[in-house]
Amino acid sequence: MKTFLIHHTPRTADQDTWAVSFSLPYIAAEYAPVSPGVWYIRTWLGADQIKRRLAILFDSPDELGVHELGRTDAAVASRLKWLQGRLEDDEPVVNWQMPRGVWSVFQSAVQAVARPAT
Repeated sequence: MKTFLIHHTPRTADQDTWAVSFSLPYIAAEYAPVSPGVWYIRTWLGADQIKRRLAILFDSPDELGVHELGRTDAAVASRLKWLQGRLEDDEPVVNWQMPRGVWSVFQSAVQAVARPAT
């Protein structure tokens, strides 16, 4: 999971940042507000994916900055109070490492066994 710094620079003073802060739980597993218009997020999405998902909220792409943090920056971010996001992992969490095809076969077998006999 990667950590990003997101900042919103409104074109006018009356432009609010509530829409971005409302959208963060849907693009992040965790997020932390820093100041109005500035957030840290932890997600497995890439910077381009984040920008695409939030693009509808802005008139210009220059209004939103997304920067991936390095290890030293991530250490600073670890001291923040993180809130839980709603972005769920597309991959199932498993304790064993196995190819996707093997995992699919295993899931099908479990479903077949769990299905009631008719």
